[in-house]
Amino acid sequence: MKNFILLSFVFIITYHACSQKYTPYNFSNVDIKNDLQFLKEKCTSIHPKFLDENFSKSWSNTCDSIIKTLKDSTSMNDSFIIMSKLLSEIEDTHTGFNFPFEERQKYMSNGGLCMPFTILVKNNKLFFNQYFSKNPNIQLSDVEIVSINAIDSRKTLSDLRSIVGVNNRECGDYAVEKFFNMGFWMLYGESEKYLIQTVSSDSILTAKALTNDQYFALKNQYPNPQQNQYKLEFSKNNQVANLSIKSFFGDDNFYTFLSNSFDSIKQKECCTLILDVKNNPGGRSCAVDSLLNYLTNKPYGQYASIGIRVSDEIKTLYKTKYPQLYNIINHLNNNTIYNLKDSTLIHIPTPKKSLFNGDLFVIINERTNSAAATFAGVVKENKLGVIVGNKPTGEHLKYYGDFISFKLPNTKLEFFISPKEFIQFGGTNFNAGVEPDTSTLP
Repeated sequence: MKNFILLSFVFIITYHACSQKYTPYNFSNVDIKNDLQFLKEKCTSIHPKFLDENFSKSWSNTCDSIIKTLKDSTSMNDSFIIMSKLLSEIEDTHTGFNFPFEERQKYMSNGGLCMPFTILVKNNKLFFNQYFSKNPNIQLSDVEIVSINAIDSRKTLSDLRSIVGVNNRECGDYAVEKFFNMGFWMLYGESEKYLIQTVSSDSILTAKALTNDQYFALKNQYPNPQQNQYKLEFSKNNQVANLSIKSFFGDDNFYTFLSNSFDSIKQKECCTLILDVKNNPGGRSCAVDSLLNYLTNKPYGQYASIGIRVSDEIKTLYKTKYPQLYNIINHLNNNTIYNLKDSTLIHIPTPKKSLFNGDLFVIINERTNSAAATFAGVVKENKLGVIVGNKPTGEHLKYYGDFISFKLPNTKLEFFISPKEFIQFGGTNFNAGVEPDTSTLP
């Protein structure tokens, strides 16, 4: 899934600035044209959405129009923006481009500058997260940003969303936050200073851009705002357990945390469990199963259906990765959907001595995505608990995933395409997320 790419973000400003000047490399019109044609061929032959003739024609026409209007030469950044915006038209959180980190490295190692702040996205608005200043009296955390360099924050947010593959949907805002520094530079160019208008002041805040050394020297003076991935707390009378899960990436710590947590919940004889998966970007299906093992002992499915679009690329991949499945789809014509048998979608829970039998409440929001949204859907479908929130989950009930990766022949930009169509539980409107049952806890 797309979220794992975010782990690579830490390198973006790790090179020492020097006196050399950054000079972007420009690709020829023919180079970009060939890359776009390669991208078009892979998307139209692999992604299930292109079996819809109307969508396929509309998207292909957009691609052809871009090819006709290409400049004589195009930089790496502009190439990325053109192609990532094109992929964002597919509206699939699991289809998109990896950011061209090497270009950012080259820029930063040749005298590049970066923002002296990080941001948060809340309710379709930009806010300061941290502001790194030599003056400790400047406190801007959670202050809303109206504009940066006279660019309205609504436009900035829309532009950033379009290059992380989610086109004005809140479910991709975690990526917007992580890549804001790099994305702003790619979209609008280098800035020696940032002129920022906030809602709390009529005056313009001038924030001077920083070199790497300056950035880290200041950043290290500020506390790290990162939260625990997993957390368990109890009410004073131990009757209510509050379990927070920030991801379903499913490392060893996750499984150990679940085991210890539910042992504690059983030992304290808690009768109510509040399970918070707000802002959870998702992760692995097996991690979701591991949590559900503690919530039910009855068979369930995570998905109503899973369909695989048959293509030469998927046959090549499955020949070595999933030989049994390959033996089935190898005899099928390309451009057909092979639906997995219902029996393969059913999970038999692993018996747990610390199975929870009390009242369950699952808190969601618009940034509960992918596997986290699937978890909420299973809870709702099987009536395991009550879904609490003000908005549906960010991921739609019908979505795409299990991507295949490629590299463009000329720019070498890396991209990934979903060959599978998933329909999860949690409602009847496949173009919306899991709907909450209530907006408040009892």
